Amino acid sequence: MKTILPLTFCVMLLAACTGNTPEPKGTTVTFAESDEIFPNPERGLFAQTYYTSANVTSHADAGVIKNLRTSAARMTILLHSYYLTDYMESDIPQEFLDRFETNMNALREGGAKVVLRFSYKSSMETADKPWNASPEWIHRHIDQVTPYLQKHADVILCVQCGWLGSWGEWYYTDSGYKQNPTKDSDYEMRWEVLEHMLRAVPETRQVALRTPMFKMRYQSMRGLGELPLTEEEAYKGTNKARICGHNDCFVSSSSDVGTYSGPESRTFWAEDSKYTFMGGETCEKCSYSNGENAIKEMEKYHWSYLNRDYRESVTGMWRQDGSMDIMLRRLGYRLVLDKAIITPKPQAGGKLEVYLELHNSGFAAPMNPRDVELVLVSTADASKKFVIKQTVDPRYWLPGEHTCTLSANLESKMAGEYKLYLNLPDPYEALHNDPRYSIRLANKDVWDEATGYNYLTTVTIE
Repeated sequence: MKTILPLTFCVMLLAACTGNTPEPKGTTVTFAESDEIFPNPERGLFAQTYYTSANVTSHADAGVIKNLRTSAARMTILLHSYYLTDYMESDIPQEFLDRFETNMNALREGGAKVVLRFSYKSSMETADKPWNASPEWIHRHIDQVTPYLQKHADVILCVQCGWLGSWGEWYYTDSGYKQNPTKDSDYEMRWEVLEHMLRAVPETRQVALRTPMFKMRYQSMRGLGELPLTEEEAYKGTNKARICGHNDCFVSSSSDVGTYSGPESRTFWAEDSKYTFMGGETCEKCSYSNGENAIKEMEKYHWSYLNRDYRESVTGMWRQDGSMDIMLRRLGYRLVLDKAIITPKPQAGGKLEVYLELHNSGFAAPMNPRDVELVLVSTADASKKFVIKQTVDPRYWLPGEHTCTLSANLESKMAGEYKLYLNLPDPYEALHNDPRYSIRLANKDVWDEATGYNYLTTVTIE
C-alpha cells in the first residue's frame, strides 16, 4: 500500500488523538452540524448484483455505479455475488476472471467499493445438490481469484467468506462439509477454507463469517481465546482481528433465524463488531423488524452496510416510518466536527497545532485504513499547497466523542495567508486524490467537493 504522494511541499508533523486531550488556548472555531444525507465511502446501503457462470458477458457499468451516488440512497457500496455453478469440477475460465477484473475497474471508475462473495448455488432444494464444490476444487478456485483480490484491494470493502453451501452462507453444505457440524473435527474443513481466504484477501481487508458462533468456535479451536476482539488487539493483521461478520436475517426473529445461539453469542458480536465490519440484510418480516428495534440493533452491533432491496417488506416499512432516513445517516460512521482551536499567530519556522473536538453519531467507526491530513492552501496562489500527514487512526473513532491534536512544524518559507483543511483520504495511491473516496464531515459549509477536503478556517502564518 503506497502512501507517498506527489505533493508540492512536504512538512514534518506530530499528531496525537486520545479520548481526553486537554483543551489548549488559541483561536476557537465552532461548526454547525448538518442533517443532510450524503454519500460517504465504505458505509451505507448497498445494491446487490449477481454474476453467474451461465452469462459471462454481463458486467458492471461505471455509469450506473456513478448514478448510485446521486440516488436517494446515496450509495457508495455494491455487493457482487459470483456464482460458479458451471465450474464445480473445472477451473474458472479466463473469461469469467476477466469479467471480475472488468467489474473491479468499473467500481473504481464509478467511485464505489464492493462486498464480495463467491459461491456455487442459490437454492437450498435437494434437487439442486450438490450445493458446493469439493474441497479440492474450492481451494483451487480460491487460488485462481487470489491475484485479482490482491490487485484490486483498494476497491474492496470486505469479503464474505462464501464458497460453502447455498448462497455461500455455510449452512446448506455438502461435498464433505457437514451441514450441521457438532464436533471440532466437523469444523476443520471449514477452517481450511476460512484460512485460505484470509491468505487470499489482502491483509488490509477483513473476511466475514455468517454467525458469531463460527468465529467463537474458530478462536477456541485455534487457541485464540473465547473473548471478543479488544482495542489492543484490533487492526493488528491477525486472523482474530480480520474476521468480521455478516447477518443475512437481521431482526427476522428472536434469534435472527439462528444467527445467534443465545446471549453469549450476542454479547460476543456486540463487542467484536466495535473493531470489525458488520452488515447484511433482513430475510423475514416479524415483530422484531420494526424500525425502532432495528435501529437499536444496528447501534448495538455497529452496522456499516445494509441491503437496499432485500427484504422489501421490511425495508419498505422502514422507508414509510422514517427509520430508513435515520439509517442512511447513521450506517457506518458519521463524523461531526464540533470545535477547533488553532495556534494563535503561528510563525513560519514554528509549530502549528490544531485541536479538534468531534463526535461520531454513526453506528460504527471507519473500519478500513484511512489517512488523516492537514492541508494548507495559499489564498494568494492555490498551487502553493502543504499536505501534512498525521499519525491519527480514525478506526478508533467509535460512536461517541473524541478529541485530537494535529500538529506540524512549519517551514520558514510558509509565511502568508492559508485556507486550512482536514482531509480524510483513502490511503491507496489509486484513490488517494479522488475526492469521492475521502470522508465528508457532517457539518455545514465545510465540504469541498472538488478536492474532498473539509474546510476548518483561514490562518495567517507570520
